[in-house]
Amino acid sequence: MADQSIFNVKYPIIQAPMAGVQDSALAIAVSSAGGLGSLPCSMLNHDALHAELSRIRSQTNQPVNVNFFCHTAPRFDARAEQKWRSILQPYFEEYEVDIDDIPAGPGREPFSHAATDVLESFRPEVVSFHFGLPDQELLTRVKSWGATVMSSATTLDEARWLEANGADVVIAQGIEAGGHRGMFLSADLSRQTGTFTLLSEITHEVNVPVIAAGGITDAKGVASALSAGAAAVQMGTVYLRNNQSAASSSD
Repeated sequence: MADQSIFNVKYPIIQAPMAGVQDSALAIAVSSAGGLGSLPCSMLNHDALHAELSRIRSQTNQPVNVNFFCHTAPRFDARAEQKWRSILQPYFEEYEVDIDDIPAGPGREPFSHAATDVLESFRPEVVSFHFGLPDQELLTRVKSWGATVMSSATTLDEARWLEANGADVVIAQGIEAGGHRGMFLSADLSRQTGTFTLLSEITHEVNVPVIAAGGITDAKGVASALSAGAAAVQMGTVYLRNNQSAASSSD
Protein backbone atom coordinates (compact mmCIF):
# COMPACT_ATOMS: atom_id res chain seq x y z
CA MET A 1 0.00 0.00 0.00
CA ALA A 2 1.19 3.50 -0.78
CA ASP A 3 2.54 5.34 2.26
CA GLN A 4 3.11 8.99 1.49
CA SER A 5 3.87 9.61 5.17
CA ILE A 6 7.38 8.23 4.79
CA PHE A 7 8.27 11.29 2.71
CA ASN A 8 5.46 13.66 3.73
CA VAL A 9 4.49 14.32 0.11
CA LYS A 10 1.12 14.41 -1.63
CA TYR A 11 1.83 11.76 -4.27
CA PRO A 12 3.80 8.50 -3.89
CA ILE A 13 6.09 9.44 -6.78
CA ILE A 14 9.83 10.01 -6.55
CA GLN A 15 11.66 11.69 -9.41
CA ALA A 16 14.80 9.62 -9.90
CA PRO A 17 18.06 11.58 -9.55
CA MET A 18 19.74 11.70 -12.97
CA ALA A 19 23.26 13.13 -12.94
CA GLY A 20 24.18 14.93 -16.13
CA VAL A 21 20.66 15.51 -17.43
CA GLN A 22 19.07 17.50 -14.60
CA ASP A 23 19.77 20.03 -11.92
CA SER A 24 17.73 21.68 -9.18
CA ALA A 25 15.08 22.97 -11.62
CA LEU A 26 13.55 19.52 -12.11
CA ALA A 27 13.71 18.68 -8.41
CA ILE A 28 11.96 21.96 -7.58
CA ALA A 29 9.22 21.35 -10.16
CA VAL A 30 8.47 17.83 -8.92
CA SER A 31 8.52 18.71 -5.23
CA SER A 32 6.33 21.77 -5.85
CA ALA A 33 3.83 19.58 -7.72
CA GLY A 34 3.47 17.17 -4.79
CA GLY A 35 6.02 14.46 -5.58
CA LEU A 36 9.51 14.00 -4.15
CA GLY A 37 12.01 15.86 -6.28
CA SER A 38 15.59 14.59 -6.28
CA LEU A 39 18.95 16.28 -6.79
CA PRO A 40 21.83 14.14 -8.11
CA CYS A 41 24.91 15.22 -6.17
CA SER A 42 27.74 12.85 -7.06
CA MET A 43 29.02 15.12 -9.85
CA LEU A 44 28.74 18.37 -7.84
CA ASN A 45 31.64 19.95 -6.02
CA HIS A 46 30.84 21.41 -2.62
CA ASP A 47 30.27 24.96 -3.87
CA ALA A 48 27.90 23.71 -6.57
CA LEU A 49 26.08 21.50 -4.05
CA HIS A 50 25.58 24.49 -1.75
CA ALA A 51 24.32 26.63 -4.64
CA GLU A 52 21.85 23.99 -5.84
CA LEU A 53 20.47 23.37 -2.35
CA SER A 54 20.16 27.12 -1.78
CA ARG A 55 18.15 27.38 -4.99
CA ILE A 56 15.86 24.54 -3.93
CA ARG A 57 15.21 25.97 -0.48
CA SER A 58 14.49 29.42 -1.94
CA GLN A 59 11.89 28.10 -4.38
CA THR A 60 10.03 25.35 -2.52
CA ASN A 61 9.37 24.43 1.08
CA GLN A 62 8.44 20.87 0.14
CA PRO A 63 10.57 17.79 0.95
CA VAL A 64 13.49 17.00 -1.35
CA ASN A 65 15.81 14.04 -1.86
CA VAL A 66 19.56 14.40 -2.39
CA ASN A 67 21.41 11.47 -3.93
CA PHE A 68 25.02 10.33 -3.56
CA PHE A 69 27.22 7.40 -4.58
CA CYS A 70 28.92 5.10 -2.07
CA HIS A 71 31.45 3.58 -4.45
CA THR A 72 35.18 3.27 -4.03
CA ALA A 73 36.72 5.86 -6.31
CA PRO A 74 38.86 4.14 -8.99
CA ARG A 75 42.58 4.84 -9.24
CA PHE A 76 44.01 6.07 -12.51
CA ASP A 77 45.34 3.15 -14.53
CA ALA A 78 47.73 4.27 -17.28
CA ARG A 79 47.62 0.88 -19.00
CA ALA A 80 43.81 0.82 -19.14
CA GLU A 81 43.80 4.42 -20.35
CA GLN A 82 46.13 3.57 -23.21
CA LYS A 83 44.12 0.46 -24.08
CA TRP A 84 40.82 2.28 -24.61
CA ARG A 85 42.54 5.06 -26.52
CA SER A 86 44.08 2.50 -28.87
CA ILE A 87 40.78 0.74 -29.42
CA LEU A 88 39.01 4.00 -30.30
CA GLN A 89 41.85 5.53 -32.33
CA PRO A 90 40.44 4.40 -35.73
CA TYR A 91 37.20 6.22 -34.95
CA PHE A 92 39.05 9.37 -33.89
CA GLU A 93 40.88 9.29 -37.20
CA GLU A 94 37.72 8.58 -39.22
CA TYR A 95 35.89 11.51 -37.72
CA GLU A 96 38.96 13.76 -37.47
CA VAL A 97 38.77 14.06 -33.70
CA ASP A 98 41.83 15.06 -31.72
CA ILE A 99 41.61 13.09 -28.49
CA ASP A 100 43.56 15.77 -26.65
CA ASP A 101 40.78 18.25 -27.42
CA ILE A 102 38.18 16.17 -25.60
CA PRO A 103 37.58 17.79 -22.20
CA ALA A 104 37.62 15.64 -19.10
CA GLY A 105 34.15 14.99 -17.70
CA PRO A 106 33.21 15.66 -14.09
CA GLY A 107 34.24 13.00 -11.62
CA ARG A 108 31.87 11.10 -9.38
CA GLU A 109 32.84 11.52 -5.77
CA PRO A 110 31.86 9.04 -3.03
CA PHE A 111 29.80 10.47 -0.16
CA SER A 112 32.03 12.13 2.43
CA HIS A 113 32.13 14.16 5.63
CA ALA A 114 32.77 17.27 3.54
CA ALA A 115 29.53 16.71 1.64
CA THR A 116 27.72 16.11 4.92
CA ASP A 117 29.03 19.43 6.22
CA VAL A 118 27.24 21.14 3.33
CA LEU A 119 24.04 19.15 3.84
CA GLU A 120 23.76 19.85 7.56
CA SER A 121 22.90 23.51 7.04
CA PHE A 122 20.04 22.56 4.69
CA ARG A 123 18.87 19.35 6.38
CA PRO A 124 17.32 17.67 3.33
CA GLU A 125 14.38 15.48 4.26
CA VAL A 126 15.59 12.45 2.29
CA VAL A 127 19.14 11.34 1.54
CA SER A 128 19.50 8.46 -0.91
CA PHE A 129 22.48 6.40 -1.95
CA HIS A 130 23.60 4.24 -4.85
CA PHE A 131 25.98 1.30 -4.47
CA GLY A 132 25.21 0.55 -0.83
CA LEU A 133 25.46 2.87 2.16
CA PRO A 134 28.17 5.10 3.65
CA ASP A 135 30.01 4.03 6.79
CA GLN A 136 28.17 4.12 10.10
CA GLU A 137 29.66 7.44 11.24
CA LEU A 138 28.42 9.20 8.11
CA LEU A 139 25.05 7.48 8.31
CA THR A 140 24.64 8.61 11.91
CA ARG A 141 25.37 12.20 10.92
CA VAL A 142 22.75 12.08 8.15
CA LYS A 143 20.12 10.63 10.47
CA SER A 144 20.93 13.15 13.22
CA TRP A 145 18.81 15.84 11.55
CA GLY A 146 15.91 13.46 10.97
CA ALA A 147 16.60 12.56 7.35
CA THR A 148 15.06 9.43 5.87
CA VAL A 149 17.76 7.26 4.30
CA MET A 150 17.10 5.10 1.25
CA SER A 151 19.28 3.14 -1.13
CA SER A 152 18.96 1.01 -4.26
CA ALA A 153 18.87 -2.79 -4.26
CA THR A 154 19.05 -4.84 -7.44
CA THR A 155 18.73 -8.20 -5.67
CA LEU A 156 17.06 -9.58 -2.57
CA ASP A 157 20.46 -10.02 -0.91
CA GLU A 158 21.21 -6.34 -1.41
CA ALA A 159 17.82 -5.38 0.05
CA ARG A 160 18.47 -7.49 3.14
CA TRP A 161 21.93 -5.95 3.48
CA LEU A 162 20.53 -2.42 3.24
CA GLU A 163 17.91 -3.07 5.89
CA ALA A 164 20.47 -4.65 8.21
CA ASN A 165 22.86 -1.73 7.79
CA GLY A 166 20.50 1.16 8.44
CA ALA A 167 18.43 1.98 5.36
CA ASP A 168 14.98 3.29 6.25
CA VAL A 169 13.66 2.63 2.74
CA VAL A 170 14.79 0.22 0.00
CA ILE A 171 14.50 1.05 -3.70
CA ALA A 172 13.86 -2.12 -5.72
CA GLN A 173 15.70 -1.30 -8.95
CA GLY A 174 14.51 -3.70 -11.63
CA ILE A 175 16.40 -4.52 -14.79
CA GLU A 176 14.14 -2.12 -16.76
CA ALA A 177 15.58 0.89 -14.94
CA GLY A 178 17.45 3.39 -17.10
CA GLY A 179 20.92 4.64 -16.28
CA HIS A 180 23.47 2.65 -14.32
CA ARG A 181 22.77 -0.42 -12.21
CA GLY A 182 22.97 0.00 -8.44
CA MET A 183 24.69 -3.39 -7.97
CA PHE A 184 27.08 -3.52 -5.04
CA LEU A 185 27.23 -7.04 -3.56
CA SER A 186 27.71 -8.95 -6.80
CA ALA A 187 28.70 -8.20 -10.38
CA ASP A 188 26.74 -11.22 -11.63
CA LEU A 189 24.29 -9.79 -14.16
CA SER A 190 22.38 -13.09 -14.31
CA ARG A 191 20.97 -12.29 -10.87
CA GLN A 192 19.25 -9.13 -12.12
CA THR A 193 15.44 -9.43 -12.40
CA GLY A 194 12.49 -7.38 -13.55
CA THR A 195 10.97 -4.68 -11.38
CA PHE A 196 7.81 -6.50 -10.35
CA THR A 197 9.58 -9.79 -9.65
CA LEU A 198 12.16 -7.98 -7.52
CA LEU A 199 9.47 -5.92 -5.80
CA SER A 200 7.61 -9.08 -4.79
CA GLU A 201 10.76 -10.75 -3.48
CA ILE A 202 11.83 -7.76 -1.42
CA THR A 203 8.46 -6.78 0.05
CA HIS A 204 8.04 -10.31 1.39
CA GLU A 205 11.44 -10.34 3.06
CA VAL A 206 12.16 -6.90 4.52
CA ASN A 207 10.33 -4.84 7.11
CA VAL A 208 11.01 -1.37 5.69
CA PRO A 209 9.05 0.42 2.93
CA VAL A 210 10.01 -0.58 -0.60
CA ILE A 211 10.07 1.71 -3.66
CA ALA A 212 9.52 0.26 -7.13
CA ALA A 213 11.88 1.57 -9.82
CA GLY A 214 12.34 0.57 -13.44
CA GLY A 215 10.07 0.78 -16.46
CA ILE A 216 7.25 2.67 -14.71
CA THR A 217 6.14 5.48 -17.00
CA ASP A 218 2.41 6.10 -16.53
CA ALA A 219 -0.51 6.03 -14.10
CA LYS A 220 -1.25 2.38 -14.86
CA GLY A 221 2.30 1.40 -13.98
CA VAL A 222 2.16 3.42 -10.76
CA ALA A 223 -1.14 1.80 -9.74
CA SER A 224 0.22 -1.67 -10.50
CA ALA A 225 3.32 -1.09 -8.39
CA LEU A 226 1.34 0.25 -5.46
CA SER A 227 -1.07 -2.69 -5.69
CA ALA A 228 1.92 -5.05 -5.66
CA GLY A 229 3.13 -3.67 -2.33
CA ALA A 230 5.31 -0.68 -3.22
CA ALA A 231 5.15 2.27 -0.84
CA ALA A 232 5.90 4.55 -3.79
CA VAL A 233 7.49 4.49 -7.24
CA GLN A 234 10.65 6.08 -8.58
CA MET A 235 10.51 7.35 -12.17
CA GLY A 236 13.36 8.90 -14.14
CA THR A 237 13.40 8.53 -17.92
CA VAL A 238 9.83 9.78 -18.27
CA TYR A 239 10.97 13.17 -16.93
CA LEU A 240 13.68 13.72 -19.55
CA ARG A 241 11.31 15.47 -21.98
CA ASN A 242 10.11 17.82 -19.25
CA ASN A 243 10.90 21.51 -19.74
CA GLN A 244 12.89 21.47 -16.49
CA SER A 245 15.16 18.66 -17.71
CA ALA A 246 18.68 19.58 -18.74
CA ALA A 247 18.79 16.83 -21.38
CA SER A 248 19.60 17.98 -24.88
CA SER A 249 17.53 16.98 -27.88
CA SER A 250 20.09 14.26 -28.63
CA ASP A 251 20.10 12.69 -25.13
